[in-house]
Amino acid sequence: MVKRIFLLVMIIFSLSLPESALAAEPAEGIIEGAVVNKTAGGSSVADLEATLKTYLGDAEVDSTTAKIDTGGQFVFDGLSTESDYGYQVLVIFQQAEYYSDWIIFNEGETAKSIEVIVYDSTTSDEVIKVAMAHTIIYVGQDSLEVMEYFLFVNDTDRTYIGLDETAAGDGGGTLRFSLPEEATEFQITLGLMECCIVSNEAGFGETMPVLPGSKEVAYSYKVNHSSGKYTFSRNVDYPTAKYDLLFQGEAIEIIGGELSVTEPMEIEGAQFNHFSGSDFARGDILAVKLSGLPGTDGQGAVIWVAITLVVLTCSFIFGYLRRRRRQPVSLEESVAQKRQR
Repeated sequence: MVKRIFLLVMIIFSLSLPESALAAEPAEGIIEGAVVNKTAGGSSVADLEATLKTYLGDAEVDSTTAKIDTGGQFVFDGLSTESDYGYQVLVIFQQAEYYSDWIIFNEGETAKSIEVIVYDSTTSDEVIKVAMAHTIIYVGQDSLEVMEYFLFVNDTDRTYIGLDETAAGDGGGTLRFSLPEEATEFQITLGLMECCIVSNEAGFGETMPVLPGSKEVAYSYKVNHSSGKYTFSRNVDYPTAKYDLLFQGEAIEIIGGELSVTEPMEIEGAQFNHFSGSDFARGDILAVKLSGLPGTDGQGAVIWVAITLVVLTCSFIFGYLRRRRRQPVSLEESVAQKRQR
């Protein structure tokens, strides 16, 4: 009797399975890969582990590891080749994470060959520079809304992991950003990860390693101007090739000779003063004195959105089309192309 009940339960269970599960093909997919160190004279990658992350739709459902041999090779087999499965390979090398491209088996495919690029690490932040930076200031009812944009460049063949043995360095982060003491309503708009933000004495930092190539960062915040006057000052945290300041209004005075007046910009019918400078060194201070600050109506919010879209349109399109997973660094787009954009 017990045996018959067991058989009946198994039959009912089988009939309840979806058709796709009953007809699933044998797991015969193979991913062969190579880990390549692009640092000149770089360290060996032998005896490291490669981790294969398996996704079903957008959810990670499995993770397995394979040893990397003396030639930098690794293999994962017994993988599902069904179209709703995706894969990505992770290699941790000298305290930095490196990811492969997104891997999907096309119809009829059973084997994939990939490459994971890694670099030797460095604890010197001399490799970090800013090719281009913008500050956009719009006058609100009783506050200034400030947007900062940076195009960071690591044009070496080493990954910057921080000032110490950890990616967070001395607790201040790898990329560091200065903020006014009175800054409020801080928001990240591009290029930074909420999980990896840390506070420091000057403002904040991000703890993610900085790989060779370029990285765009943007964020916004507010500062009060209840007295009708405000001196906006920002420290130059990294050598900066070009800096632009846009300000909505006329009552502005440049403190020092670092910035010069250039052609104004008109956005959505609003006029913005435009100041620019180049070749700033770490530790320089850029300051402007704002006075006679007026109140504004709701139109300001529309203008603020328009400015953000103008500055970040290309970055937004690129980021939106990418899958919401980590992607390997790409050196295809040059800094010159981004500066021109």
